Amino acid sequence: MKSLYSLLALPLTAALTLPAGAAVKFDERGITHINGKPFFPVGIYLYDFNSDILAEVHQQGFNTIIWGASEEDLPTIKEHGLMWIPRGQQALDAKDKSAILAWYPIDEPEDQKVTPEQVRADYDAIRAADPTRPIGICHYNLEMTKKFKDSEDFVMISAYPVDAARKKPARFVPAVGGYVDFVHGHRGKSVPVWSIIQMFGGPNTDGGRWALPTPIELRAMTYSALAHGAQGILFFSYWPQGGRTWTEAGVLARELHRLTPFLVAPGEEILVPSSDKAVHTRGIKVGKSGIVIAVNTDQTFRSATLRLPKVGAARLDLPFENRTISVKDRTFTDRFMPYEVHVYQWGETPAM
Repeated sequence: MKSLYSLLALPLTAALTLPAGAAVKFDERGITHINGKPFFPVGIYLYDFNSDILAEVHQQGFNTIIWGASEEDLPTIKEHGLMWIPRGQQALDAKDKSAILAWYPIDEPEDQKVTPEQVRADYDAIRAADPTRPIGICHYNLEMTKKFKDSEDFVMISAYPVDAARKKPARFVPAVGGYVDFVHGHRGKSVPVWSIIQMFGGPNTDGGRWALPTPIELRAMTYSALAHGAQGILFFSYWPQGGRTWTEAGVLARELHRLTPFLVAPGEEILVPSSDKAVHTRGIKVGKSGIVIAVNTDQTFRSATLRLPKVGAARLDLPFENRTISVKDRTFTDRFMPYEVHVYQWGETPAM
């Protein structure tokens, strides 16, 4: 079997060749489709755009950039097979919008003393100018995802839980997945939730309020969002911060790219119960293949037994660890270090 691990040497992102009028739509599962083809956003916030940053974006494996660029950069963004999410109404009048993934009219309106009616007016203006792309807003206050629900087609949710003192280390990983659950709980899973993952912190950020997540913390938060059904992953970093953490973001982007065929395929979600409630799981079955994502959301070592439905797998590959694990009577047991993630696969990777 060609495992995900063996695919890591392949190019990360095939160039997107889209006509100027290409449309971006969501399906009933909240999966993004660009001109009819499924797409899983793996994005990074930018504050500038130049050749060095472009090279770093490719090196890290991101397929989407947020802010940073300008309308004049659209041909370059398109040429490099990337998608862009502008801030405000920037580039709304661009002739060729094919490299624009979505519109981002306002960031965290809960901090800007604006009413839902004012934001809705901006939504209507953008929708009138471009009916072919979705409009989304970032929130950190979960209640605002209710208040502004008529002004957003998708939700970008920012759970930034790693503070300088790490006061609640046992809670911060579950919080990321919990934010996804909250939005899906009151808006439905057809509404896309793109999780913004904290990749910033330290003494030079907001007066030292935040700690820079360690690589394993970054990994756990990312997979916690994924395990709870996030339909996109965006990293917020103040570009870039923390050598080891920044490097880990590239590893994660590559893994997300390799998992994309499972994440976007018209398969089915399967229940994979864990004997340890700290180990959160998500199972996805596509034909005769599937994956299980398991995340230890606690800061202690754990051992968990996971139970599969009837999928006919006697052995699972762990593609990002280059090992296998046996399944007996549909169950298997594995060890988890603090905040450790395991991804299990059976069968072939679906074609895209």
